[in-house]
Amino acid sequence: MSQRTAAERRGFPTTFLAVAKIIWLGAQLLNPNPRRAASQQTTIVMISDFKFAVRQLLKAPGFTTVAMLTLALAIGVNSAIFALINGVVLKPVVPVRPNEVVNVFTARQNASHDYRQFSYNEYRELRENGGDVFVNVAALEFAVAGIGRDHDMRRSFAFLTSENYFPMMGVQPFRGRFYDAEECKPNANMAVVVASYGFWKRNGGGNDFVGSTLHINGQPYTVIGIAPDGFSGANALVAPDIWVPLGMRSQLGSAFGDSETTHDLLNPKNYTFNLTARLRPGLTMDAAKARLPVLAQRLNAVQPEGSEGARELQIQTPSRFSLSTQPEDDGPITLIATLLMAMAGAVLLIACLNLANMLLARGTSRSKEIAVRLAVGASRWQIVRQLLCEGFLLAVCGGAIGLILSVWCNDLLLQQLRGLLSSVNFSFVVKLRPDAAVLAVTFFFCLIATMLFSLGPALKATKADLVNDLKEQVGEPARIGRLSRFFAPRHISVMAQIALSLMLLFAAGLAISLLSSISL
Repeated sequence: MSQRTAAERRGFPTTFLAVAKIIWLGAQLLNPNPRRAASQQTTIVMISDFKFAVRQLLKAPGFTTVAMLTLALAIGVNSAIFALINGVVLKPVVPVRPNEVVNVFTARQNASHDYRQFSYNEYRELRENGGDVFVNVAALEFAVAGIGRDHDMRRSFAFLTSENYFPMMGVQPFRGRFYDAEECKPNANMAVVVASYGFWKRNGGGNDFVGSTLHINGQPYTVIGIAPDGFSGANALVAPDIWVPLGMRSQLGSAFGDSETTHDLLNPKNYTFNLTARLRPGLTMDAAKARLPVLAQRLNAVQPEGSEGARELQIQTPSRFSLSTQPEDDGPITLIATLLMAMAGAVLLIACLNLANMLLARGTSRSKEIAVRLAVGASRWQIVRQLLCEGFLLAVCGGAIGLILSVWCNDLLLQQLRGLLSSVNFSFVVKLRPDAAVLAVTFFFCLIATMLFSLGPALKATKADLVNDLKEQVGEPARIGRLSRFFAPRHISVMAQIALSLMLLFAAGLAISLLSSISL
C-alpha cells in the first residue's frame, strides 16, 4: 500500500501532508543540529528562570538588601586578601622566566661562613668565565641619595647596576633608554639616571621628563629613561626611585658602607657588589650547585695577595622581601598566606551559613507557593534550579559590591604603607587592583557562595508535603516542631557560625599580640 493511500485513509488530505513536509524540512534547514536546538531551549529556560528570580528578589527588597550586603562583605574580604597574596606572593618578581634567576653569594670556607660582597674583578670573572653555569651575571648595589635641591631634597634609595641588569631581567624601558657599557665602566662618571615609573608619576608624569635634569647629592644628572611600570628588580613590594650606572659609584657610595670604604671599583679589595645571575636554560638548581666549586676555584685564582683565604660560591632563589647581602629566605610567607586565605574563607563560610538560615526562613514562608508549583506539574529539579538562580543573582550582585570594597580596602592599605615609609621615598610596585586572576577568583567565590547558602535550603524547600502545605496559610510553617529540634539544620548552622566567629576572634587577638611584640 502506498504512503499516499495510507495517509488518505487516516483522514489527512494530500495538501496538508505536503504543507507539513515543507514545514518540517524548513525547520531542519534552519536548525539542522538537534543538540543546538536543545541548547537553545535550555538557554530560553534559563533566561526565564533568571527573569523570575529577579521578580522574586524585587518583591522582598529588605531580604535582598541584607543578603547582598552580607555577601559583599564576605566576598570583598576574600577578594582583598587574594589580591594582596597575588600581588605580593604569587606574582613573579622577574617578568621573564623567573625560575632561571638566582642571587649569587660568596662565603669563607670555615665554620662561620662569613659572607661578603663581590669586587668588580670577581664580578667580571664570573660574567666572562662562568658560562657553564650562568648565561649572564649582573652587578647590583644599594645606595642612598638625596634627590632635589636645598629644602626640597628628599632621601631616597637608589640602585647602582651594570648595563646588563635590565636585559637580563627581560624588561624594556617605558620611555627613553637604559644606560650602556660605556656609562657603566669604573669611574666613568657619566651623570645619567633612569627613573622608576612611580617616581616619574609622582613628578607629574610629563612627556618632557626624559631629557630633564635631576639634582642628586647636589650634582645634576640627565634623565635618559623611565623603567617600566611594576619593575622592582630585587623586591616584590618596593622599587628604588632611581637607577644609576656603576660608573657613578664614586659619586653615590654604598648604602651599607662606612666612611673608609674606597670608591675605586678597580681596587681588588673593594667588595661592594651583589650579584644576580640567570642560569643556563634547562639547568636545574641542584645541577648548578654541583658546578659551583669549579667557578669558586676560578674566583679564588683572581684574589689579591693577603686575601682572607679560599671561598665558596652559593646560589639561592631571590628573596621577595629582603635586600640583604647574604642568603635569606622569606620565612613562612606561604604559611602566612595560607592562613590569611583560610581566615577569609571562614568569613565567607559564616556569611553563607547566615544566608542559609535566612533562606530557610524564607522557604518556610514560600512553602505554599512551592507546593502549588509542584502540584501543577513542576518537577523538583525545576524548583531547585529556580532557587539556585535566585542565589546566584544574590552572589553575583554581592560579589560586584565586594569587589569595589576590596579595591577600596587595598588602596587604604597602600596609603598606610606609604605613610609608614614616608621618610625614605620608595616606589611601590605591588599591584592590588583587580586583574584577570582576581576577577576569576571573585567569580569562583560567587559560585562557591551560591552552592553553600542556596543548595541546602533549595533541596529542603522542595521536600514538600503537598496536602499539609496547600492547607497552610502563607508564612505559616507546615512542619511545626521539626525545625525546633535541637539538631535541626538551622540550629546546627547557628552553632557553626558562633564557633567560627570565636575562632576568628581568637586568631585576630593572637595576630595583634604577635605584631605588638614584634614592634616592641
